[in-house]
Amino acid sequence: MALRPSFLLPALLSLVLALPAAGAASLVAVPPPPAAEVMGMLRQLETARVRGKTRLLEDDLAEQARARPNDAMPRFYLAWLQFPADACWNELKAVSTLFPENPWPHVGMGLVYIRWKLLAEARPMFAAALRESPGFAPALWGEGLLLQAQGRPAEAEARLREALDALDAPQIRTSLGLLLAQQPEREAEARALLARSVEDWPEQPEALKKLAQLSKTANDVRSAAVAGDRLVALKPRDREAHRLQADLWLAASEKDKAAQSLEKYVSLGGAEPASLGLLARLYAELGRPAEETKALQRLMEADAKDPEPAIRLAELAEAGGDGAAAEAMFLKASERAPQRADIHVRRARLFLKRELFQESLAAYRSALAAPERKVPEAEDEAAALVRRFRLPATPAQGAPDKIYARVSLGLVALYMERLKEQPDLKGNLKVRVQVDEEGRATRVETLYDSLKDPLIAGHAYFAFLDARYPPGRDAPVFQYVFRPPK
Repeated sequence: MALRPSFLLPALLSLVLALPAAGAASLVAVPPPPAAEVMGMLRQLETARVRGKTRLLEDDLAEQARARPNDAMPRFYLAWLQFPADACWNELKAVSTLFPENPWPHVGMGLVYIRWKLLAEARPMFAAALRESPGFAPALWGEGLLLQAQGRPAEAEARLREALDALDAPQIRTSLGLLLAQQPEREAEARALLARSVEDWPEQPEALKKLAQLSKTANDVRSAAVAGDRLVALKPRDREAHRLQADLWLAASEKDKAAQSLEKYVSLGGAEPASLGLLARLYAELGRPAEETKALQRLMEADAKDPEPAIRLAELAEAGGDGAAAEAMFLKASERAPQRADIHVRRARLFLKRELFQESLAAYRSALAAPERKVPEAEDEAAALVRRFRLPATPAQGAPDKIYARVSLGLVALYMERLKEQPDLKGNLKVRVQVDEEGRATRVETLYDSLKDPLIAGHAYFAFLDARYPPGRDAPVFQYVFRPPK
């Protein structure tokens, strides 16, 4: 038998269990109470553990153990308060040694072994209990759980039904309901069992969670919400319980309550992207942009790849009149999904609205090169911007002075057009081009611009960027002086 002794046994329990050891032979053991009564007490212990209120029970049971040294049950209950810890098993083992005819310590050790996944060690425990008390329903219940853990659902169901016929206890009903819930065709029966079980014993987190899920699947919104409410009330610090309750409220079309449940989920540290995304969508539908913004920012931190939160943040910023913030968010979205043409197009259109023509055409070019989610209108929109810049149909090429002369033609023509709108337009423009070993421009840097005309600056930028230079790294500088003709 594989033992897991604990070296940190609670001093109180160790003392209590040691009391009868010296005179055990002179004691007449008190028979255990009916199984239904013990199962009821176990439910009280489990409820106290779930609610974190075991101290008074511990003190009371310890006093009972001192007062009744020939009664195994106070000691058994004290051990059960620590289920399934090593200390629990050790205490149960001690009780079984002192009271070998009592089946309860054997059942308890068997259930601990199942929780530890030591299935081979569990079977002898239940067999020992059944030897002491043939047909003992709690031992049959334990065997059913063991068969389920061994992957033998049909045999497990038969044993659990045998136990339930002998003792109609909520614990056994719950075990059978959870077993049947794993079979889609038997979910209705499972739901009925669990519903009855939690009515008799509401403090069952696992049963409540499964009942809520089954009720939701069966479109029984009211039952699902009731089960979810009970679960949240029972485990207010369980963020998954709040997340589940949000789903249930949403199924009931209670969007505000669903948002409140998700807010609690987030406050408890919940950061699962799907849940954060749902909270953001609920805020959008409820018309709460400030809260939606915060939820989207959390979502961006939780998921570094999804572009959608950044897109939505850009939309919110644009709707609020903050074009710079919108552009920053569209940029983040394009960095997360550089292959999506639609994001680049949205950036381009926003730049165009803000009269940032150079940035707009650069974004359109990225859109035309991106292979995913093409926007049919993008090509015509980009072409219109090219015409506005008066860019040449074919790029300049050759030595720097030849490129300079070719670009000058386009710049002069565009400047003359711009003078029609701004007769006093004048100034200097100086740029530097970084050329790589293959003669391609990798960067066009504006060194000086007193002209401050975005179309002329954009023409120079793209004309020099598209030009073909002689092979070899270089950084030519090009300067223009613009003065109205006299």
